[in-house]
Amino acid sequence: MRRSLLALVFVFALPLLGQTGLVDEGIALYDAGKYDEAIAKFKAALEANPADELASYELGLTYSTKGDNVACKSTTEPWASKKGKYQSAFLAILGNCLDGMGDTDGAIKTYRRGLKIAPEDTQLLYNLAVSLMSKNETAEAMKVLKKELGLQPNHASGHFALGTLFHQENFRAAALLEYLRFLSVQPSGDRAKVVAERALELMGAGVKNEGGGKITVTIDPDSRKEEGDFSAFETTMGLTAASETLVENEKLREFDKKRGTVVTMLKILTELDLKGRSYTHTTNIPFFKELAKAELLETIGAIALVSLGLDGTKEWVDAHGEDIKKYAAFVQQQVKP
Repeated sequence: MRRSLLALVFVFALPLLGQTGLVDEGIALYDAGKYDEAIAKFKAALEANPADELASYELGLTYSTKGDNVACKSTTEPWASKKGKYQSAFLAILGNCLDGMGDTDGAIKTYRRGLKIAPEDTQLLYNLAVSLMSKNETAEAMKVLKKELGLQPNHASGHFALGTLFHQENFRAAALLEYLRFLSVQPSGDRAKVVAERALELMGAGVKNEGGGKITVTIDPDSRKEEGDFSAFETTMGLTAASETLVENEKLREFDKKRGTVVTMLKILTELDLKGRSYTHTTNIPFFKELAKAELLETIGAIALVSLGLDGTKEWVDAHGEDIKKYAAFVQQQVKP
């Protein structure tokens, strides 16, 4: 896919007309990873028409992708100061380049300028949140990510970032559900494996097998409540994870055992009367309740764990092709028009 940028460089789409000639050639070269050649094409387009906004945008984006932040800044800064339909897009690239130069404060100010123009621009919101995270401004970063994900519910990187913050700040239940939202849209790859491991760790937190059939479950009294009081659910999480050690589950394959734990926990979640106004209450819990109505909890429980490669994974995937298709269609419906 075009414009898959690294690190903090986010993806932009500038729907300008007239992408012909040199600019089109430059875009094709960009897509092929030939950044220096693409830059030459965009520069040639600007020599012919210095007012070519699209060529300037593409040039700045290419410099940003290449990591030439100084050139990116000089290219985008003039346009970022001009009022116009695409000013916020230039501000977004400029912010990335400033961040790449180590000027995180400047990047944050630039993203804020862009959001005054386009307050629901998801790229600006996400980039601002990432920069705030780097400054340990956690509370605002979480607030910004919640807004961004409300506008773009299938954004995996947004879920990853918010889940990480919830986890770091000891919002156990909220972190688990956010990680599962991430896995609902990105179940494979290195990040998925990290997130799946974190989710299982959160579920099993406080569970201790003392041998001889004795299992203790300790609930963290300091688990934070600002996102809602999930004490009852967190107790359930521990008890559900502890059930893996029961005699009747010993012969299950590891994948089926872990999948059963996730599914049982989600079934309980959707049956509990958890009321509140927090992001978790209004966004994530309804998502899993809709999955339950669609009879897809078994499927999400499996999909959340496929990246771990546990014994029994392939067998489940091979036997549930239709369920996976149904699930994929459900997730796609979460994309807002």
